[in-house]
Amino acid sequence: MKKILAIIGTAAASFVYSQGTIIINNYSKFDFHGFIMASASTAGCYPYIGNDGEIVVPADSHMGNGKELIYKDYNGQYLSSLYPTANWAVTLSPINSSIMAWNNPNLSPSGTISTTTRWFATKFDMTEAGTTISSPDFRANLNLANPCNPTAYSYYTTPSGDNSAEIFIISGITYLQLY
Repeated sequence: MKKILAIIGTAAASFVYSQGTIIINNYSKFDFHGFIMASASTAGCYPYIGNDGEIVVPADSHMGNGKELIYKDYNGQYLSSLYPTANWAVTLSPINSSIMAWNNPNLSPSGTISTTTRWFATKFDMTEAGTTISSPDFRANLNLANPCNPTAYSYYTTPSGDNSAEIFIISGITYLQLY
């Protein structure tokens, strides 16, 4: 009986810390060029994972028109997302990092990395739609507070006040909203 309870407890804990879904809604007139990151939210803060290569989410791509970025997991996103990531940069310790393909077993929904990380940050630069011309004031690093990252900057407004971005979690889904 103790073994069964231990197995159930371990399984439940893995779902509590499983990566969850991330959705990027870009309501702005700019293209999102950026990176999204996940990490363990416990002591040690590893593994740490981020896309290896810029993700581009075009202007006016959101849930309202079905063009949002949605990653349900590191692995499945490659075949289901409008903006797939082929490779992930994975850091397992301060001295151990590698690039893993989207279909690496460790990145599967029940894999070691997926069950121990949560989405928590983004680093982005917005560009004029369809170009690589940066918007002069619409770039930011946003993150959610956790034990590994106690200082959160989860909201950003451009100096002009014309644009903003926010990252937050509702019901286990991490949202990045760009306005």
